[in-house]
Amino acid sequence: MRMSVSILAIYLLSSAAFAGLENIAKDFLANNAQVKVAESQVELASLDLRAFELTRNTSLTWNSNRNENKLESFSAFAARFAGGAFRQPIETTEHSLGLSKGFEWGGNLAFDNSYQEITVEGAQKIYGYSQGLTYTQNIGRDFFGSTFSLQKDQLSYNVSFTESSSENTIQNSLLDLVRNYYQAALNKSLVKLQQDAKKRADRRLALIRKRVRDGLREKVDRIQAEISLYRADENVKTAQQNFTSTIEALSTAVHRVVPADEIVGLSDVNFKTTKRPAGNVKGNKNLKALQDQVKATESSLDVADRGILPAVNLEIGARNNNFEPQTGDAFSGGIIGGSNHELRLGVNLSWALGSQPEKVEKTRALVNYNTTRLRLQKFTSDVFQSEKSIKDQISLLSENMESSKKRLELAQTALKEYNRLYARGRADLDQLIQAEETLISTEINHVQYLSQREILLHSLAFLYGDLRSYLVGGDSK
Repeated sequence: MRMSVSILAIYLLSSAAFAGLENIAKDFLANNAQVKVAESQVELASLDLRAFELTRNTSLTWNSNRNENKLESFSAFAARFAGGAFRQPIETTEHSLGLSKGFEWGGNLAFDNSYQEITVEGAQKIYGYSQGLTYTQNIGRDFFGSTFSLQKDQLSYNVSFTESSSENTIQNSLLDLVRNYYQAALNKSLVKLQQDAKKRADRRLALIRKRVRDGLREKVDRIQAEISLYRADENVKTAQQNFTSTIEALSTAVHRVVPADEIVGLSDVNFKTTKRPAGNVKGNKNLKALQDQVKATESSLDVADRGILPAVNLEIGARNNNFEPQTGDAFSGGIIGGSNHELRLGVNLSWALGSQPEKVEKTRALVNYNTTRLRLQKFTSDVFQSEKSIKDQISLLSENMESSKKRLELAQTALKEYNRLYARGRADLDQLIQAEETLISTEINHVQYLSQREILLHSLAFLYGDLRSYLVGGDSK
């Protein structure tokens, strides 16, 4: 029954150890300002893409004006009768309504309507109505929407790049949080170890004082024991100071007070080591960001290539109009399909001779593309090297941890033996203090190995681009 209770206690403590970091990580992701800024960059990149897609939208135009003209005019014909100058007062009221729609394939369809009321002094009021339909197709630089499609691809790749880059920034901040957490866990363990060492130094001083009073030991032993106690007390306060500092760093990261009991010290009893992360460097977020950036700069280079081409537009249009004394007659005769019609077909071309600005932009795009490709090649090599380095360090730390466990048992045994020999007068105090310092050093080495191994495991998860799920939903053993 006692064994079952002990196993349950160890399990609960181990689960609490992992939950402490997991809960802090969740708070960090939910509240940290840097995380929110990184996430907002993705939203802004998506809005850029959406705004570009909406440039081929439907537009409505409306215009109304009234004109009363009593200005003089001149003509050679009128010069024969009135010195060339004459005035023909005219009042015009005009309303126009247009609707146009752009398409991703480089076409634009425009539909316009115009209504007029014309009053000439001494003549009957006339009503006019005009209706037109025009389709324009780009067959040059944006040949059937090719440039538009390239620009859209560029922005899509930029969204993917921003997503990966922002996630890399978030996970990098998470890794800093992990380092602070395990530094805090290490410092909390050091506080406990130094407190245990101080208790042993206190007991040792009490024993030596008694022996000095009984004349069994020299006064110098008491002095050395007092020095050892002072040093142990200083070590406790230094560890407490370091622990407070790392707690402050964690609290700042999650924008709340992190209590000391939320940090689990590093010991074999109540600390649960995490499992080595699964995955590979192909999932690295920075690598993915660079791959998307290469695609974006490649699309930008293609756009720059097409920028050298001329702008050529094919236009097909039809228009009808009609002027009548009656409004209804003006409308019925002015719609498309009536007898008063105009059909037109045309091509217009615009080409900057030499295309010097466009060539500069092409050179700029080529430089960006080649630079990004080079960065990708170098980083791909570096990330594999980083993976090998981290794995090698984890293996060496695992060996050191096994060694330190054995060394810890030996150091504990040695201290007991020196205590026994000192009590019998067969060892001096310097040997006993040296054994004490060896034990403390070994204990510190062991928890440092634990802390370093945990940080390296999480660094490997970061390298695999999976630190977020590794922290808030990853496996552990």
